[in-house]
Amino acid sequence: MTETNAAPAAAPGPLAGLGIVAIVVVAVVAWAIIGTALFSGVSLFGAFLLLWHWANLEALEIKRLPATIAGALVGIALAWQVVYLTSTMGNNGTILGLLIMVAAIYLQVINVLPFLFNAAAMLFLTVAAAPLIQLKIDFAELAMATVVGGLFLGLFVEAIKRIAARFMPAAAD
Repeated sequence: MTETNAAPAAAPGPLAGLGIVAIVVVAVVAWAIIGTALFSGVSLFGAFLLLWHWANLEALEIKRLPATIAGALVGIALAWQVVYLTSTMGNNGTILGLLIMVAAIYLQVINVLPFLFNAAAMLFLTVAAAPLIQLKIDFAELAMATVVGGLFLGLFVEAIKRIAARFMPAAAD
């Protein structure tokens, strides 16, 4: 997690808000088109979940994107290992998988290896461990869709930031 003592940024005005929403719509539609060409529609939510986390908890800071993606992959892996261990070892596998999950949560709580065990990991663990998700998802595809989508959306956001920065000085004149 990032720690800042700065005051939260002021909300954009109505016109700027419409511009931001338009950019988000373009990004989401673009990823949906690209993502469905590469992956099943079921796994596309990984990139959208990653974008939500990165935007709301990491303020779209590009330097935080690698840890966000790494955490997402850890969360997916933690959810997967419970399913895998249960299918191979039965109840003992479930218990072992849950113990591994608890250990990972502990590492996040005490802030050990925050690049891997972070809020993104816990968000993805929470969502990917939901029984309805576990019954429908291919975990390897979810991981790939999350990484590819996260990189696409990260590049998209950075490109928009750079374009906006070029026009900001002109708008201030």
